[in-house]
Amino acid sequence: MRTFLGFVLVMALAVACVKVEEPPFPEVTINIQGGDGNGTCTKCDAAAMKGRVYRVTRLEIDEPDAFAQILNVLWQGDVRNNILNVLIIVDDAVGGTGTAFESLSLTLGPGWRVPKMPYVMPPAEDDPVIANAVEEYCLLDKLSLDVKMAPYHGTQCEFKSTSPTSLYFHSGPKDAPLICAPDNQPANNIPISNMTIRSSFNDDCTEIRNGFLLGCITVDAADRICMCMGAPGTCAWEGGPGATYAPDALDASCQTACGETWLSFGSIIRSFELAPGCLTPEGTPGYFVQAFFDAAMIPDAKFNHVASDDCSKH
Repeated sequence: MRTFLGFVLVMALAVACVKVEEPPFPEVTINIQGGDGNGTCTKCDAAAMKGRVYRVTRLEIDEPDAFAQILNVLWQGDVRNNILNVLIIVDDAVGGTGTAFESLSLTLGPGWRVPKMPYVMPPAEDDPVIANAVEEYCLLDKLSLDVKMAPYHGTQCEFKSTSPTSLYFHSGPKDAPLICAPDNQPANNIPISNMTIRSSFNDDCTEIRNGFLLGCITVDAADRICMCMGAPGTCAWEGGPGATYAPDALDASCQTACGETWLSFGSIIRSFELAPGCLTPEGTPGYFVQAFFDAAMIPDAKFNHVASDDCSKH
């Protein structure tokens, strides 16, 4: 099945969904004797957290439910094959008293992996996230952002971003992205702004669980995103920045900016006939994005701490 088509359709559906109230965390029982992996963080050490890198292993929308059950499977295919990568680095962790940490300082951004090809890697029989097939991960240069997290709920190991942040959804390696958006800033990304993040850890902080994000993608940014409906990497790039992106001619603009085989992401969004429901900090109207996620720690030997386009620059 065409994994990138699934990626695009899920993003289209995500921005078209109706914003819901932030859901509560699952009920957890604090176990001071060591916990049982339910999010209490009783075996976490602040010093050991510094430098840890997590990769998002589950990313799914929650509404509309009927379509999400189908399209989230396709999204997960891109995540599973390391085509869509969101990386979380712990820059600092301050130990707490009533909570595992007083604060967390994170770097959040899109990444890529070595090898670049094939896009769809053969699954390792004993590894559901195909980590054994990946030699190295890295952040894509100049696309990461800082995030501050603070305790969110009582003495449980739950944290929430202290102020709105942003995230760039980038599919594929930086020098061969699977979306075409030359007029977006940064180019060839799906920029999510005014984003709130909430998450918890498992008992020893090797996994991020029960993550929730809520953000806003501007109408203009959505209109400037074009997509290839074929298999990953099969659409040739032709054209460049400078298209007009008129609401009634978005497909034509994509053909000007990217090539004849590219279709408009904005036109799919507009087909849902939903009015914008959020504003960026600058007051620009946009569509809500809400999703749930989990992440797993990457072995230190598999992460390149030097930001680069393709993980190969040391």
